Parts: sequence; C-alpha cells; structure tokens
Amino acid sequence: MLKGLGDLGQIMKLQKEFKNIQKKLQRSESQGESKDGSVKVMVNGEYCLTGLQIDESLLKSADKKKIESMIISAVNNAVEKVKEYAASEMGRLTGGLNIPGISNFLK
Repeated sequence: MLKGLGDLGQIMKLQKEFKNIQKKLQRSESQGESKDGSVKVMVNGEYCLTGLQIDESLLKSADKKKIESMIISAVNNAVEKVKEYAASEMGRLTGGLNIPGISNFLK
C-alpha cells in the first residue's frame, strides 16, 4: 500500500530541482546584439531588458527607424538566448524528455 510513496518522493525531488532551476534562470542574463554589433542589450531570465548600449557612431549616422530596428533585433537575439538557456536547463532536469506544458512554466 505504501509502494507509491517512492514515486511521491521522486516527484518532490523534481519539484525542488525545478524551483532551483527557476531561481537560477531568474538570476541569469544574456547579451544580444544587432547584426553589425552596434547595438547591444542585456536581458535577464525573466525577459526584462536590463541594459542597452548603442554605438556612438550609429547615433550620428543612422536614422531613427534604423536604430529602432537594430534595438528590436538585439532584444530578440537576447531573448532567444535566454529561451535556449532555459530549455537547456530544463532538458537537464527532465533528462531530455518532452513533457507537454513544461515550457509554459518558463514564460
């Protein structure tokens, strides 16, 4: 009758590891940049922009639309890196298993 408690213990262990990974992801940061590297951004594990650098020469030579486009490109690049890192960490926890809905916890 108590045979199922082993599974419960395993689930509790996974839950604890999952929470540790969530904390690790929240503390992480990824840098993204525009294609030419003139715009660089930092995004944390909660997908919040934490830093922005725009090369001085770009500010002098580019128009507003180009700068805006480069910022968007850099942010998207950083967010993609955060997502890849999160997927990698979760893959370590799940042993590569594709668990439906697990990625929803990372958004």
